[in-house]
Amino acid sequence: MRPTLALLALLAVLPACTLQADPSVGVRTDARDRVVIVAPRCLDERITAVQVADLDGPVRWRAEGGGNSYPTIFVVGREPSLMQETDHLEGALDPADAYVATVEYTGSVPDVEVEFRPEQLSTDVVIDEEGHTSTQQEFLDAASLDCVGGWVWVFGGIALAIGLAFIVGIVVGLWVVVRVVRKARRARELEGTPGRPDLSGR
Repeated sequence: MRPTLALLALLAVLPACTLQADPSVGVRTDARDRVVIVAPRCLDERITAVQVADLDGPVRWRAEGGGNSYPTIFVVGREPSLMQETDHLEGALDPADAYVATVEYTGSVPDVEVEFRPEQLSTDVVIDEEGHTSTQQEFLDAASLDCVGGWVWVFGGIALAIGLAFIVGIVVGLWVVVRVVRKARRARELEGTPGRPDLSGR
Protein backbone atom coordinates (compact mmCIF):
# COMPACT_ATOMS: atom_id res chain seq x y z
CA MET A 1 0.00 0.00 0.00
CA ARG A 2 2.81 2.43 0.88
CA PRO A 3 4.55 2.11 -2.54
CA THR A 4 1.20 2.79 -4.21
CA LEU A 5 0.61 5.91 -2.12
CA ALA A 6 4.13 7.13 -2.85
CA LEU A 7 3.60 6.61 -6.58
CA LEU A 8 0.31 8.53 -6.52
CA ALA A 9 1.92 11.38 -4.60
CA LEU A 10 4.78 11.55 -7.12
CA LEU A 11 2.37 11.61 -10.06
CA ALA A 12 0.44 14.44 -8.40
CA VAL A 13 3.56 16.58 -7.93
CA LEU A 14 5.35 15.96 -11.24
CA PRO A 15 3.01 18.00 -13.53
CA ALA A 16 4.37 21.15 -11.90
CA CYS A 17 7.68 20.40 -13.62
CA THR A 18 6.13 21.17 -17.00
CA LEU A 19 6.16 24.83 -16.10
CA GLN A 20 9.11 26.82 -17.31
CA ALA A 21 10.75 27.55 -13.94
CA ASP A 22 12.25 30.86 -15.13
CA PRO A 23 10.31 32.21 -18.10
CA SER A 24 12.18 34.55 -20.40
CA VAL A 25 10.95 37.77 -21.98
CA GLY A 26 12.54 39.86 -24.71
CA VAL A 27 11.94 43.12 -26.55
CA ARG A 28 12.57 44.27 -30.10
CA THR A 29 10.97 46.64 -32.61
CA ASP A 30 8.83 45.98 -35.65
CA ALA A 31 9.02 47.49 -39.15
CA ARG A 32 7.10 50.54 -37.91
CA ASP A 33 9.53 51.13 -35.03
CA ARG A 34 6.97 50.05 -32.46
CA VAL A 35 8.25 48.22 -29.38
CA VAL A 36 7.40 44.53 -29.42
CA ILE A 37 7.42 42.32 -26.32
CA VAL A 38 8.24 38.66 -27.00
CA ALA A 39 7.01 36.36 -24.22
CA PRO A 40 7.22 32.65 -25.11
CA ARG A 41 5.46 30.36 -22.65
CA CYS A 42 4.98 26.68 -21.93
CA LEU A 43 1.60 25.01 -22.41
CA ASP A 44 0.75 25.25 -18.71
CA GLU A 45 1.66 28.91 -18.35
CA ARG A 46 -0.87 31.73 -18.48
CA ILE A 47 0.00 35.39 -19.00
CA THR A 48 -2.30 37.65 -17.01
CA ALA A 49 -0.90 41.05 -17.97
CA VAL A 50 1.79 42.80 -19.97
CA GLN A 51 2.89 46.39 -19.59
CA VAL A 52 5.52 49.03 -20.30
CA ALA A 53 6.36 51.64 -17.70
CA ASP A 54 8.85 54.43 -17.24
CA LEU A 55 11.90 53.30 -15.32
CA ASP A 56 10.80 55.47 -12.38
CA GLY A 57 7.33 53.92 -12.18
CA PRO A 58 4.45 55.47 -14.19
CA VAL A 59 2.75 52.94 -16.49
CA ARG A 60 2.74 53.97 -20.15
CA TRP A 61 0.79 51.01 -21.54
CA ARG A 62 -0.85 47.92 -20.03
CA ALA A 63 -3.05 45.06 -21.23
CA GLU A 64 -4.65 42.38 -19.08
CA GLY A 65 -5.80 38.89 -20.05
CA GLY A 66 -9.21 37.28 -20.14
CA GLY A 67 -9.14 33.82 -21.70
CA ASN A 68 -7.45 30.43 -21.85
CA SER A 69 -5.12 31.24 -24.74
CA TYR A 70 -2.79 34.19 -25.06
CA PRO A 71 -0.44 35.50 -27.73
CA THR A 72 3.30 35.37 -27.18
CA ILE A 73 4.12 38.56 -29.11
CA PHE A 74 2.73 41.90 -27.97
CA VAL A 75 2.96 45.17 -29.88
CA VAL A 76 3.08 48.03 -27.40
CA GLY A 77 0.18 50.38 -28.05
CA ARG A 78 -2.00 47.79 -29.79
CA GLU A 79 -4.59 45.75 -27.91
CA PRO A 80 -3.61 42.05 -27.97
CA SER A 81 -6.16 39.43 -28.95
CA LEU A 82 -8.10 37.94 -26.02
CA MET A 83 -6.77 40.74 -23.80
CA GLN A 84 -7.95 44.22 -22.93
CA GLU A 85 -5.99 47.44 -22.73
CA THR A 86 -6.36 48.97 -19.27
CA ASP A 87 -3.82 51.75 -19.90
CA HIS A 88 -3.68 53.12 -23.44
CA LEU A 89 -0.42 54.38 -24.88
CA GLU A 90 -0.53 58.18 -25.01
CA GLY A 91 2.05 59.20 -27.60
CA ALA A 92 5.13 57.36 -28.77
CA LEU A 93 7.85 56.23 -26.42
CA ASP A 94 10.87 58.53 -26.34
CA PRO A 95 13.72 56.66 -28.13
CA ALA A 96 16.35 57.83 -25.62
CA ASP A 97 14.36 57.23 -22.41
CA ALA A 98 14.64 54.09 -20.30
CA TYR A 99 11.60 51.86 -19.85
CA VAL A 100 10.79 48.51 -18.30
CA ALA A 101 8.57 45.89 -19.93
CA THR A 102 6.85 43.51 -17.51
CA VAL A 103 5.03 40.24 -18.18
CA GLU A 104 2.88 38.85 -15.36
CA TYR A 105 1.90 35.18 -15.04
CA THR A 106 -0.65 33.23 -13.03
CA GLY A 107 0.20 31.09 -10.02
CA SER A 108 3.72 30.94 -8.66
CA VAL A 109 5.45 31.79 -11.94
CA PRO A 110 7.46 34.97 -11.28
CA ASP A 111 6.92 38.17 -13.22
CA VAL A 112 9.67 39.01 -15.71
CA GLU A 113 11.00 42.52 -16.34
CA VAL A 114 13.16 43.77 -19.20
CA GLU A 115 14.79 47.19 -19.14
CA PHE A 116 15.35 48.85 -22.52
CA ARG A 117 15.73 52.04 -24.50
CA PRO A 118 13.85 52.09 -27.82
CA GLU A 119 16.88 53.52 -29.65
CA GLN A 120 18.84 50.36 -28.76
CA LEU A 121 16.27 47.99 -30.27
CA SER A 122 16.08 46.57 -33.78
CA THR A 123 13.75 44.39 -35.79
CA ASP A 124 16.01 41.34 -36.03
CA VAL A 125 17.50 41.19 -32.52
CA VAL A 126 15.74 40.41 -29.23
CA ILE A 127 17.11 41.71 -25.92
CA ASP A 128 16.11 39.53 -22.95
CA GLU A 129 15.79 40.27 -19.22
CA GLU A 130 19.50 39.58 -18.68
CA GLY A 131 20.58 41.91 -21.46
CA HIS A 132 21.54 39.07 -23.82
CA THR A 133 20.82 39.46 -27.51
CA SER A 134 19.71 36.87 -30.07
CA THR A 135 17.52 36.53 -33.10
CA GLN A 136 13.85 36.03 -32.37
CA GLN A 137 13.96 32.44 -33.63
CA GLU A 138 16.95 31.63 -31.41
CA PHE A 139 15.15 33.23 -28.48
CA LEU A 140 11.98 31.18 -29.08
CA ASP A 141 13.94 27.97 -29.64
CA ALA A 142 15.74 28.36 -26.32
CA ALA A 143 12.44 28.87 -24.51
CA SER A 144 10.98 25.79 -26.21
CA LEU A 145 13.89 23.69 -25.00
CA ASP A 146 13.15 24.77 -21.43
CA CYS A 147 9.56 23.54 -21.81
CA VAL A 148 10.66 20.25 -23.40
CA GLY A 149 13.09 19.78 -20.53
CA GLY A 150 10.20 20.02 -18.10
CA TRP A 151 8.29 17.30 -19.89
CA VAL A 152 11.40 15.11 -20.01
CA TRP A 153 11.61 15.37 -16.25
CA VAL A 154 7.93 14.48 -15.93
CA PHE A 155 8.05 11.37 -18.11
CA GLY A 156 11.40 10.37 -16.66
CA GLY A 157 10.01 10.67 -13.16
CA ILE A 158 6.90 8.68 -14.07
CA ALA A 159 9.04 5.94 -15.65
CA LEU A 160 11.25 5.87 -12.55
CA ALA A 161 8.25 5.64 -10.24
CA ILE A 162 6.74 2.81 -12.29
CA GLY A 163 10.08 1.00 -12.32
CA LEU A 164 10.44 1.33 -8.55
CA ALA A 165 6.89 0.10 -8.02
CA PHE A 166 7.63 -2.87 -10.30
CA ILE A 167 10.80 -3.73 -8.35
CA VAL A 168 8.96 -3.42 -5.04
CA GLY A 169 6.23 -5.70 -6.40
CA ILE A 170 8.79 -8.33 -7.40
CA VAL A 171 10.50 -8.19 -4.00
CA VAL A 172 7.20 -8.48 -2.15
CA GLY A 173 6.13 -11.33 -4.42
CA LEU A 174 9.37 -13.25 -3.80
CA TRP A 175 9.03 -12.67 -0.07
CA VAL A 176 5.49 -14.11 -0.14
CA VAL A 177 6.63 -17.13 -2.19
CA VAL A 178 9.50 -17.82 0.24
CA ARG A 179 7.14 -17.68 3.21
CA VAL A 180 4.68 -20.04 1.53
CA VAL A 181 7.46 -22.49 0.64
CA ARG A 182 8.81 -22.39 4.19
CA LYS A 183 5.37 -23.00 5.65
CA ALA A 184 4.78 -25.91 3.27
CA ARG A 185 8.18 -27.44 4.10
CA ARG A 186 7.54 -27.07 7.82
CA ALA A 187 4.14 -28.71 7.43
CA ARG A 188 5.70 -31.68 5.61
CA GLU A 189 8.36 -31.99 8.31
CA LEU A 190 5.71 -32.08 11.01
CA GLU A 191 3.73 -34.71 9.14
CA GLY A 192 6.84 -36.92 8.80
CA THR A 193 7.80 -36.74 12.53
CA PRO A 194 6.83 -40.01 14.38
CA GLY A 195 4.49 -39.66 17.29
CA ARG A 196 5.95 -39.71 20.77
CA PRO A 197 5.36 -42.92 22.85
CA ASP A 198 2.80 -42.77 25.64
CA LEU A 199 4.84 -43.01 28.91
CA SER A 200 1.95 -42.28 31.24
CA GLY A 201 1.35 -46.00 31.93
CA ARG A 202 -2.32 -45.72 31.29
